[in-house]
Amino acid sequence: MSLALDVAYAAGVVLASPLLAYKALTSEKYRTGYRERLGGVAARAGSAPCAWLHAVSVGEMNLARPLVEALARARPDWDLVLSTATNTGLATAQRLYPGRRVFYYPLDFSFAVRRSLGRIRPDVVLLVELEVWPNFLAAAARRGVVVAIVNGRLSERAFRRYRLIRPLVARWLGRVKLLCVQSETYAERLKALGAPPERVVVTGNVKFDSCPAAPPGGRDEALAASLGIGADEPVVVAGCTWPGEDEALVAMYPRLRAAAPGLRLILAPRQAERFGAVEQLVRRAGLPCVRRTALAQGQRGEAGAVVVLDTVGELARVYGLATAAFVGGSLVPHGGHNMLEACAHARPVLFGPHTANFRDVTEELIAGHAALCVANAEELERALRGLLSDPGAAAELGRRARSVVDRHRGATERTMAALEPLLRPIEQERT
Repeated sequence: MSLALDVAYAAGVVLASPLLAYKALTSEKYRTGYRERLGGVAARAGSAPCAWLHAVSVGEMNLARPLVEALARARPDWDLVLSTATNTGLATAQRLYPGRRVFYYPLDFSFAVRRSLGRIRPDVVLLVELEVWPNFLAAAARRGVVVAIVNGRLSERAFRRYRLIRPLVARWLGRVKLLCVQSETYAERLKALGAPPERVVVTGNVKFDSCPAAPPGGRDEALAASLGIGADEPVVVAGCTWPGEDEALVAMYPRLRAAAPGLRLILAPRQAERFGAVEQLVRRAGLPCVRRTALAQGQRGEAGAVVVLDTVGELARVYGLATAAFVGGSLVPHGGHNMLEACAHARPVLFGPHTANFRDVTEELIAGHAALCVANAEELERALRGLLSDPGAAAELGRRARSVVDRHRGATERTMAALEPLLRPIEQERT
């Protein structure tokens, strides 16, 4: 099976080589980390037990923070290493976990995963959400490495695709010793794909625990000032935006500003490589624009300038400045992004109809009248206009959003309890 997968992967690389070459020439993220991705990660020193946590990118790395902290407290003598698949994920891990070993996850070629596992020598691998790669799982099983999924989820779309190859998926899932999942819906999907039922445990969504533990005491005026936002200026924060959403927000901004004098707009594109394109989009619309990094270097933005948040890992704090927050990837079909960071600040949250990646969360928010789902850009503009003109309604929506977050905390503790029977024997074998 490993040989067949290697051949399939190699064929895919050959077919995609023109595109990959173009991407490597035009984007830094396609030129970095290849040594580690091919298994050339530096060997781990020492003989302490080791837990390897893998989070594919920024969002997963951020949400994993409560788990990383809980593991460090529960097993202070263990080595805890982290891997990711993206440049931004790596930068986020290095910022969040200084002193921790951080590296790129290997490509799923059998030689690459063997080398990585041999050099890291983990006792347990924790895969955040559902990062299951067949050659990695097979190599881990041959080495006797315990593999568990934490904060697991499986969208309806992915479930339909996996059903087409259910016998293979069942074999892969059979190599996972524990599947800690966010909801009963995800648990049933994984069981239907062949996951051993006794290994599937509903522990809840760790994203709720990764939100701030207590509401901030008002707006962070120091942060606002660093972004050139005045004390009395209302703010719309648009986070994790994609092409199509930025254009809509830029187009409606002058009309919203006419209705809400002093209004400011902060755009946080989902992809770092789009920062420049979004800045140019704003300028082509005849609007003043400034980047967050330019402000940090002392540049002063023009009055009413749109701020492009061209930093990684800052959006969660910036949501706390919002008079209203729009969470992107939802007006266009990208499955939505994490809206809980804005909810945790008790801010009114809006998103579009495409939220398959967060369906459980959005359904809970809508059922609790704790967020607004808009069908298109026109509805988004009307909803924002309404919230900006009615501070009382905006505050109540934010309060309900915060209440939803608080009700669902505790997934980290439940996950650690589920992992304990896997971790304890490893520790006992070493003593």
